[in-house]
Amino acid sequence: MQKLKNDLEQNLDQNLASHLPKQSTWDLYLVLGSLGIFAIALFLRLWHLDYVAYPVFDEVYFPKYAEEYLQGVATWEGHPPLAKYLIMLGIIVFGHNEIGYRIASALFGAVVPILTIGVAYRLTYQRTFALLSGLFVLSDGLFLVESRLGLINVFLVVFGMASQIFLLAGLQQEDTTPRTFLLCCAGLMLGASASVKWNGLGFGLLLFLLILFIWAIAKFSPKHIRQTGILSELIKLHWWQYLLAFVIVPIAFYVLQWIPLLMLNSGGISLKTDFGAISSFWEALIRVHQHIIWWHSSSAVTTIDPTQPSHPYCSSAISWAVSARPIGYYFQNQNGYFSVIQALGNPILWWLSTLSIVIITGASLSSRFLKLTNPQITSPQSSYLLLGYFANYAPWLLVKRCLFIYHYMSAAVFSFMALAWLVTKMIDRQGITRYLGYAIIAIVMLAQIFFSPIWFGFPISPSDFYQRMWFMPDKVFGFNWI
Repeated sequence: MQKLKNDLEQNLDQNLASHLPKQSTWDLYLVLGSLGIFAIALFLRLWHLDYVAYPVFDEVYFPKYAEEYLQGVATWEGHPPLAKYLIMLGIIVFGHNEIGYRIASALFGAVVPILTIGVAYRLTYQRTFALLSGLFVLSDGLFLVESRLGLINVFLVVFGMASQIFLLAGLQQEDTTPRTFLLCCAGLMLGASASVKWNGLGFGLLLFLLILFIWAIAKFSPKHIRQTGILSELIKLHWWQYLLAFVIVPIAFYVLQWIPLLMLNSGGISLKTDFGAISSFWEALIRVHQHIIWWHSSSAVTTIDPTQPSHPYCSSAISWAVSARPIGYYFQNQNGYFSVIQALGNPILWWLSTLSIVIITGASLSSRFLKLTNPQITSPQSSYLLLGYFANYAPWLLVKRCLFIYHYMSAAVFSFMALAWLVTKMIDRQGITRYLGYAIIAIVMLAQIFFSPIWFGFPISPSDFYQRMWFMPDKVFGFNWI
């Protein structure tokens, strides 16, 4: 294995430079486009943030837990505490009100499109692909809704996408010290993602699959390793860099972030500094994880029996990719007008993104087994998107408990990037294909405008509401938007 690594490193040093994406240290259009997308995202998340009264849906949990932290009487619940720390900071600054409960989610949610741009650009150095990726995230309704409420899913996605930027940035460094530092930052973000919810481990699974993917190419098809671009740098890492950045750092962060909560909890650690405090810390850490496992496996949340669901908005993981069962977060009938917050993704965006995943997957499989290559669609970069998608989605297909469509958010980002990848290829061509690419962008944007009223909770007439409920109960099998 060491001989293989040395041979590959020598080959890479000689030939890789000509195959890496050409990068620019300053791309004015990318900067301006990114700033524009961020400004719009921030405005949409802060605009009338307190319009709908607290609490909405799971706001009955997370801001409440954050308040308990401030009161020094924190209790154990079903997730690690990092996101509640962040909500707590919002409460400290803005008070015990709608703004205080929601501001952290809003700010972090506005960053998701920018991080997506960063990942796409670091991966390919293609400006159009990067900006389209951010634009599609900006146009989604589920990300908007989750960002405008005191919920925690956007924190998970932010830390997960940040881990990918640090990873790619680290691989682009040649010197050992800055590379190791950036890789450790990637590991830190991986630990932070899992510290919001355990399903943040999907980004860790992506890293594991990515390493296997690159090493498999290096072993079984070494002549193609230079075509993987910057990802090929994974085979040049030292064993201790793997261990430090991707094992020790994320685990250390995950463990340490429990300390404030366990100090507050009556069954947690004491303020002593002797070995007894260390012992009680580990005992408390074990107990809290036993509690989380119980919480996720109790009968209240495990059943997915459609005749007796534990929650009316439970949905099967297989249904998420086509947005078959969104969640009604809020509904009020006031003076004949409906005020609605529907956790519904932009359906046009979701359907086209899922179709893009199917197309890229089909093209990749045909390239592998039928030797039918399509360099316009398949590449190591598109394989990265597939790995990111399935690492964050496929494990949910094995889970036998009540699930919700927001569990799909991490995978959805990669599907949006997959659509941006295909649309970029389309508009780079001539003729009708280019115009079809522009048409896709326009349709996604128009759908965003059309569905916006049921994402913000502003009053609309009943007829306007039902115009947006394309799937009524029992009309189309498996679909229900009410």
